[in-house]
Amino acid sequence: MGLLKETIIELNRPAILLGNGINLLENTFIDWKALLKKLGGNDIKFEGLTYNEIYNFIELKKDDDRKLKNNVALELQSPKKSRLAPHSSFIELMVQYDCPVLTTNFDLALETSKDLESFRITKKGFTRYYPWDIYSGISQLKTPIDGFGIWHIHGMTKYLDSIRLGLTDYMGSVERSRKWIHRGPDSLFRGKDQLYWPGKDSWLHIWFNMPLIIVGIKLETQEIFIRWLLIERERYFRKFEVRRRKTVFLSTRNDTRINNFLENLNIKHITTSSIDHYALLYS
Repeated sequence: MGLLKETIIELNRPAILLGNGINLLENTFIDWKALLKKLGGNDIKFEGLTYNEIYNFIELKKDDDRKLKNNVALELQSPKKSRLAPHSSFIELMVQYDCPVLTTNFDLALETSKDLESFRITKKGFTRYYPWDIYSGISQLKTPIDGFGIWHIHGMTKYLDSIRLGLTDYMGSVERSRKWIHRGPDSLFRGKDQLYWPGKDSWLHIWFNMPLIIVGIKLETQEIFIRWLLIERERYFRKFEVRRRKTVFLSTRNDTRINNFLENLNIKHITTSSIDHYALLYS
């Protein structure tokens, strides 16, 4: 039995935060460093910069953010199903255990691997900048936590304006989230009737209400939005301890900087070999 499957069983139907690691199994897409250089970053010194900053520097030179994001979408067009075996196996495991998936990936490789349909939790207030109530799956859900679905938390190639690439983009996501989490009489942190807070129809409802397994992502400092959300998740659980849900990080390396971040947030870190780590996606 693979480590991911074991952890899913242990946590009893958790959500999965899935990073770009799955796209490296079959070299499904160009890696981010190469993509940034292709977008126009050849004359930018990458040392000491996050990918978010590099993208903003490219944007400053090109002065056409929409065209840049269109180029990203073109690079991330889903390949044929024959190259999506890891994605297909991963979806089968998620469907088997009815786990919601929160992915940082913009591409639609997961959906393509199993011909998943697109659904919305609510019919109200659609915005192509933050389509956070849209998911891909096999059936209509009443709430985001009710079952399996693929949620793109950094945006998706289907909606160019939703793609979060630069620091400005991520600050926008933070600001939108803060309004729902902290502001107003119905905000999540007010604690009253949390099932009816402003983010109840979005993937954020999953984030604060389910156990979480983090896999395929390094959680380095450039993951600014994710790291902030993990801090807010812990802040929420400390305020309402009765609602605490476990968080587990699966990775292939031990990094003191990452370990320190995780320990301060009560996140369990399980490391394994690269071979076992990738093999778990097929279990």
